[in-house]
This record gives sequence, structure tokens and C-alpha cells, in this order.
Amino acid sequence: MKLKITRGGEVKWPGGPSQDDPVYYGGPPPETGLWKLSTTKIEDYFEAALQDLHFGDSIDIFVLGFEIADLEGWGDIFTSMSQYTSYRPKSKLVISVGQLNWPDVKDLSATEQFQRFSVILLEAIARVATMKRKPKSFNTAAFLAEVTRLLALCPAAEMEESEYA
Repeated sequence: MKLKITRGGEVKWPGGPSQDDPVYYGGPPPETGLWKLSTTKIEDYFEAALQDLHFGDSIDIFVLGFEIADLEGWGDIFTSMSQYTSYRPKSKLVISVGQLNWPDVKDLSATEQFQRFSVILLEAIARVATMKRKPKSFNTAAFLAEVTRLLALCPAAEMEESEYA
């Protein structure tokens, strides 16, 4: 599993923006608060836990299109993508967007942010089963069940960005 992050400039991110992540500026005014989770630690956790498991031949990589912004303040730039899910058979991947509204999570603890992140991750995975053009050989239900299990076992405190732990 991989995370592809897109965020509004109002989102305070540990260590500043990554060169690879799109950041949109010119939207709503800057907010207080801080995203406290390390997306690298989250990816590493799932990569290690899922590496020996197989859910079918159609998909090698599930990508969560993780979008975090003041969704209402940005309007269509973010809201138009809220249900986006795409299967890419040549690269054997599926991407499904999950969004968090920055004003709703900015002042939460790392554990609470992880709980909210978990909800959008599971919703994004579940949406794969409802796609019109879905992977033929991918057991979405089994993948969803395993990620649900892993989220329940995951020590949220260990997913916190180390400079804020």
C-alpha cells in the first residue's frame, strides 16, 4: 500500500512540504494546528504487514490518494475528487481517494488523527468493490478485512512524527 498525498497550503505538516507532494496555495487562510502523523511510518507499517499476503492477480499496489485540506474553502479543486477511484491494469494498481477536512482534524491528538485517517482509508478500499470497471482478480473484501485488522493492531502512538511524539 502506498499513500499519494495532496494538501492545501493551510495544512501544517511536520518538517515542511515534501518535494513530491502537490501543495495548493491561494485557498483559505492558514489555520492553526498540526498534522501529527508520519505518512512514511504508516506506509512502512502496512508494507511490512502486507508484503507476504496475496489478494489476487489484478492488483499489486493499492494507492490511497490521501487529500487533506479545508475542503469547503477550496471548493471544486478538492471536492470534485472525493469519490475518485481508478483501476490501472497495465501497472496493476488501483488508486482511491480518501479526504480529511483540515478544520476537523487540525487540533486532534495523533491517536484521534489516526482514527480519522483509518476511517477514510477503509472507505477508500471499500469503494473499489463498487467500481464499474473493477479488477477481475482482486479480493477487495479480504483486503479490506486485513487492513481493518491491521489498523486495530497498529499502535497509533508509533505512527506519530518523531519530532512531535
